[in-house]
Amino acid sequence: MRSPAIVALVASSGLALAALAGGCSGDEAGPGPASSSDDAGGTSGTSGTSGTSGTSGASGTSGTSGTSGTSGASGSSGAAPLTPGKTTKTIKAAGQDRSVIVVVPAAVASGKVPLVIALHGNGDTHSNFIATSTLESLAASKGFVLAAPQGIEQTITVGAQTVPGVDWDPYRTVANGNIDLPLLDAIRTELVASGSIDAKKLVVFGYSQGGYMSFRYGMDASASLACAGVMAAANPLGPQLTAGAPRKISVALQIGTNDGAIAQARATKTDLEAKSFPLDYREIQGAGHVPIPGGVTQPLTYCLDQTLP
Repeated sequence: MRSPAIVALVASSGLALAALAGGCSGDEAGPGPASSSDDAGGTSGTSGTSGTSGTSGASGTSGTSGTSGTSGASGSSGAAPLTPGKTTKTIKAAGQDRSVIVVVPAAVASGKVPLVIALHGNGDTHSNFIATSTLESLAASKGFVLAAPQGIEQTITVGAQTVPGVDWDPYRTVANGNIDLPLLDAIRTELVASGSIDAKKLVVFGYSQGGYMSFRYGMDASASLACAGVMAAANPLGPQLTAGAPRKISVALQIGTNDGAIAQARATKTDLEAKSFPLDYREIQGAGHVPIPGGVTQPLTYCLDQTLP
């Protein structure tokens, strides 16, 4: 388990990077959009402050990336229908064996159900996240398949800067070393291939660093996803990411007013509204970064109500 520690805060040539590696207790971090000469990005963001302890891991980093668009992913074909229960499987993507918890509700026996891909905060685990966030119990009560991959601690090089200790990479392109976009493609492809998933009801849902990853993947894969749920996070790359999205995907964005990323979230809201993205935006008064501000129920319900055209 990584203990909370500020690992980078660099500003040069218009590139602002702020990273804080937090354990499962969770600490505030204010990741935000950035710009760089060699990859695409938005405006520089502010860094957050240390917060109170919570159950889910948290932190994000600011960075920059290439153009929108995911790449193909490797993974075994899931031709067999899903059966109710909780399993941990290994999916190979981008040359990595990745652990993914899959929770299948009893409702799958009655027909196709939605899929929610859940992304934990920095320094957390997939098992802790789905338990403490209540996503695991909500999968049973609301009748959706929950897929929760485990992030891999990475050292991310963004332009001339290096940021260690982040679990998800919402900044780089696959060509520049992103291993997470292929993983999310592989999860989506394999589970839809089972025949148990309603392909018009696919949701990516993340918190903190996982929230930035959710926003990135939501935009990149908007032609295939119904909604992106973004908790305590924002657009990691700035307006050009939304400008490059293949479709105006529905977004649920929820953040505390005392979160270090609140300014970035408000800028994201302004950008999404200006571009006519369907948006459910909520600010939780007085809430910080941890625990999850406002809980997951409202943004999750919004996302589950969305349907891919």
